Amino acid sequence: MRKIKLIFQGISEIIEGPELAIIILTDEAKERQLSIVCDKHMEYQFGLRMSKTALKTERLLPEVLTNVVKNQGGMRFEILISDVIDGEYRCMLVNETTFESLPMRASDAILFANISNSPIYIEYNLMMRQSVRYSANPNGMALPINSLSDEMLRQALDKAVADENYELASNLRDEMNRRKERQ
Repeated sequence: MRKIKLIFQGISEIIEGPELAIIILTDEAKERQLSIVCDKHMEYQFGLRMSKTALKTERLLPEVLTNVVKNQGGMRFEILISDVIDGEYRCMLVNETTFESLPMRASDAILFANISNSPIYIEYNLMMRQSVRYSANPNGMALPINSLSDEMLRQALDKAVADENYELASNLRDEMNRRKERQ
């Protein structure tokens, strides 16, 4: 499998939107970016670890469990993002020695990778399909429709209709219909 290493660039709040934030990952050359939607609770968790005045986090559960896994077991892990289904990225925590894997929520996997200094990878074709050109100071941000949750799709459709953006509304409706067909 061909894969691309991703680098965590940061997390950004969605302004005037639902209680969500976006995790930004780029390829190593900073040419392409992948945006992953997460909740406000996860934004808070990242903020604890990114702030210059951050609380000491070594006694928090994610750090404690990471230390148990890495130090007690001597294991090395990587995160692999392999698909997106119904607005949710599919991530696996992969043991680099045994290749055993466990599914994880994408935002949790990225937090784990940041705490443990574990690499994050994405399957090449998925990156090419889901990513956009990277801009260090964007005025806006593009998100692939298939990476939005059902609720976000409904809200976006309502807004597109209200704004009379019928082309976008049609694309959003098509994605909603594709998801219904798969169920």
